[in-house]
Amino acid sequence: VTPLPQNDGPVTPVCSIAYTSTFIKSFDYLRALLKADERSERAFDLTTQCLKLNPANYTVWHFRRRCLIALSGDGDGDDGSGCG
Repeated sequence: VTPLPQNDGPVTPVCSIAYTSTFIKSFDYLRALLKADERSERAFDLTTQCLKLNPANYTVWHFRRRCLIALSGDGDGDDGSGCG
């Protein structure tokens, strides 16, 4: 998996957030796994790391839930959200 850097748009942000290198690396990999829709043990483990860095990130919680469902062996692929 190739890390996917954050895209802040075509213009340099007026005030950039000073993320740690661990934060940047973790979330770059998370974006790559989200794009690939990889719901694996390593994706689940990465959500653990990302949530330690930012527990208020709803996208990480949602992806973690999707990983748990996939890893549970439920098999129907329904994440219970009612959104496809």
